[in-house]
Amino acid sequence: MGDGLEVRRVQIGDRFVLQHEVGDGRPLVLLHGLGGSWRWWSPLFPALAGGRRLYVPELPRPPVALPSDAMGSWVLHWLDAAGLDRVDVAAHSLGGLFAAELAAVAPDRVSRLVLVAPAGIPCGRSLSGRVLPLTTALFDLRRRLPMVVGDVARTGLVAVARGISLVDGRDLTEELSEISAPTLLVWGERDRLVPSSLAREWQRLIPQARLVLLDCGHVPMLEAPDELAAAMRGFLDA
Repeated sequence: MGDGLEVRRVQIGDRFVLQHEVGDGRPLVLLHGLGGSWRWWSPLFPALAGGRRLYVPELPRPPVALPSDAMGSWVLHWLDAAGLDRVDVAAHSLGGLFAAELAAVAPDRVSRLVLVAPAGIPCGRSLSGRVLPLTTALFDLRRRLPMVVGDVARTGLVAVARGISLVDGRDLTEELSEISAPTLLVWGERDRLVPSSLAREWQRLIPQARLVLLDCGHVPMLEAPDELAAAMRGFLDA
């Protein structure tokens, strides 16, 4: 979890957002995926916090539907509320959808972008078609299963189902060309939930994108934290 971890609440409209912070220096925002939490990023805290201030907000539970770019706008409002101007952003899965939208609609706020198995290009699976890949992803996380199951339970199965539906209905193909920030794409070669076959399409659509493939599944932060941290540091420190 890291020494010096702080918890703070910031207000967006009539709601409060809980965020965890650690480290000192240049701001790096970490966005978790659907059913996740700040804990999913915590194995990387020791490697990333040196020379950086890490900010990990709790993302809102997905509603029934959202208009185009609403997720990016939410992150923009949170940045304003947290007093953050131009930041580096790293995001996983559904968080990657938030981050990619932010980088497209507010390019002046994102210095560098790391997308880890991001959602945003539909893979053509139905909700029922995701059951087996989800089971495989959970098996890959069996050493962290109590934490993962606890976070999913906290989010709620209805909200998780809504999130999957939201992902299936949102296609960033046109917006990705508007991302001007240097971008690192990281994918697990054994990712069955967001297939690694989509990685090349993301790389083709984002103008300044490079791709790193890791020997893991959908959640490199928990399955290959050392390799992910090394790739991120090499990119963010360049």
